[in-house]
Amino acid sequence: MTNLWQGLSRMSSPIELNTPLGAVAWAVLAGIPVGIIALYFLKLRRRPVRVPSTLLWQRSLEDLHVNSLFQRLRRNLLLFLQLLAVGLAMLALAGPQMKGSGATGQRFVLMIDNSASMSATDVAPSRLARAKEAARKVVDNMNSGDLAMVIAFSDTARVVSNYTGDRSLLRLRIDSIQPTQSTTSLREGLQVAAGLANPSKQIGEGIVASSVVTPKLFIYTDGGFADVEGFSLGNLEPEVVVIGPPPPPYSPPAEGNGPAQVEEKNRAQNPSNNVAVVALQSRRDEDKPEVYQLFGRVHNFRGEEVSTEAQLYRHAPDKPGDAGELIDAIALKIPPQTDQSFKFDMTDPALAPYEVRLTVKDALDIDNRAYTVVGTTRKAQVLAITSGNRYLADTLKTPLVAERADVAIMTPDEARADAVTRDIKGGRYDLIIYDGVKPESPPEANALYFGVFPPGPAYAKTKDVKQPVVLDWDIGHPMMQYIRDLSLVFIARASIVELPPGARSLIESNSGPLAFVAPREGFTDAVVAFPLIDGKTPNTTWFRYISFPLFILNSIQALGNVREGGGDEVSQPGRPVVLHAETIDKQIAVDSADRADVRVARSPQGTFIYNDAEKTGVYLARWEPNGRLPFTVNLFDFRESDLASRGLVPEGAPSGQAESYKIKIGYNPVTGSRKTPEVQRDIWWYFALAALSVLLVEWYVYNRRVYI
Repeated sequence: MTNLWQGLSRMSSPIELNTPLGAVAWAVLAGIPVGIIALYFLKLRRRPVRVPSTLLWQRSLEDLHVNSLFQRLRRNLLLFLQLLAVGLAMLALAGPQMKGSGATGQRFVLMIDNSASMSATDVAPSRLARAKEAARKVVDNMNSGDLAMVIAFSDTARVVSNYTGDRSLLRLRIDSIQPTQSTTSLREGLQVAAGLANPSKQIGEGIVASSVVTPKLFIYTDGGFADVEGFSLGNLEPEVVVIGPPPPPYSPPAEGNGPAQVEEKNRAQNPSNNVAVVALQSRRDEDKPEVYQLFGRVHNFRGEEVSTEAQLYRHAPDKPGDAGELIDAIALKIPPQTDQSFKFDMTDPALAPYEVRLTVKDALDIDNRAYTVVGTTRKAQVLAITSGNRYLADTLKTPLVAERADVAIMTPDEARADAVTRDIKGGRYDLIIYDGVKPESPPEANALYFGVFPPGPAYAKTKDVKQPVVLDWDIGHPMMQYIRDLSLVFIARASIVELPPGARSLIESNSGPLAFVAPREGFTDAVVAFPLIDGKTPNTTWFRYISFPLFILNSIQALGNVREGGGDEVSQPGRPVVLHAETIDKQIAVDSADRADVRVARSPQGTFIYNDAEKTGVYLARWEPNGRLPFTVNLFDFRESDLASRGLVPEGAPSGQAESYKIKIGYNPVTGSRKTPEVQRDIWWYFALAALSVLLVEWYVYNRRVYI
């Protein structure tokens, strides 16, 4: 009998059966309607009686005819009602369940990705709208007593709704989620979800949620983030619902000379409908100091060649959000899955913001525009603490660095002087370079570490590796602009650490990240995880290549607050922007295209931290009497611009390679799905209620016949 139910359940039907009874019990139940019918067929037992007349024979024969076992049963309302009640009761005992887009558990956690890539329109009307629609289906199929929580995440996570069983409220909260232009960090969302869902009791919208019931976690995303390794979800059961076009059918991996080349060729097999500006930077021409050069790079994520135009607009320095003036344009023809660089020359312009627009139409508009500020340079104030590293010292003394920064080079003993310590704590410097020297406490400035890690528990556990091999580097980050020869660099030894939350890897090796940047309370720490000098012996051959002085120059521009276009690209939507205003006032004002006169107070470090840069574009910081500082915010994130959905196993992929396509959470691969999973919803109680109603009608009919 159990096999029968399983066979019926596998049929293509929205209803499945899940009975708790065995074959013997069902055999007994099957005899009940037969017995009821038999009672109506039974012949009355009669005893012979003498009668005084034969006039009653005809009526008696009719009565015998009615009670004959072989006569057709006459219509009887009571019999029909009794059989209907028994049938409904048997259906209820069969355990029918309705397939639905929800979960039968009592606790749901709905995580909705609202990062920049979720604004893509390759899934109509948008990926975010489709994700919210799928989340609403879970809410619509909730049973009474079920609770749900809603979390929106991008680079940060926000609890949209605590645990509640109010489906109308949950729908309103889901609909209230708005798209952002931020990058994606699944770890941030998982930390919030695990912290709220795992405690023994969590009070939400007036509801107490117990951890006795295992929460079901639904993640609605396009997969534009790195794997979240080393993370424990506790008792959460994750399920990833991938929003976006499916991947193309599987084809054998390409062969290459190394892992980086293989990965690049394999990525070309999964194109997406997007073309993006992934880098934009300006600097003076070394041969012609009166000329500024604006460099940019466009990536074509499509599978076919794209012809477009890069248009250069100049914006008014004191009017953020203006339409801009078209001053130049360059025609571009970009092969599939490759980059195309461009360059504009400008003759000594005044300080002003510039914008590059692509004319191509694609699925994501945010990255078709990029912004930078071109004009007079503000020199960075840089302190380098090193024990006689002449390679680093010589690099910091080049004319190009001297044009952009005032550099002070000191030994560790000199840096411990009281006057220098006061300057470091008082925010005197924009950037401090620690070459093999670890400070006792973090400086009140951006920091660049070589061979040591910043102080703090986040970097307590390190692993030493020998001769790591550079595999890849993030050319989209401002510190890595135009660096191409790192694969030739030899490194004798390095230390590897697990990246803290919010960190971004810059250089990847076969053993882990060799360089990364991490936020720190309004500042940025950049770490190169291998020393330049080991005692008196070089630990690396990096000094021999052009990428080393280029990396130092990029670091000074990106972390040294140089007032030039090259240093502004580090600002991304949703992240704090540190402003160095040349004023003694306690407040400055910041204007943008959406909001004007936002007041920003001076921080204890002497800087001004602007936390409302939610969108890409041009911003203007103002202070009395005539201070003006335009700055820009750009997306510049390769993962967000690459709209190829991640987490789905391509059709035809070998079983041995299926896990490589899945998203990993805590070292465990999670299977992705393009639709909300179908689960069972009990509907047996509908049949039980119907059976009770029929019994009440039968009771009424029976008594009506008796008394009327």
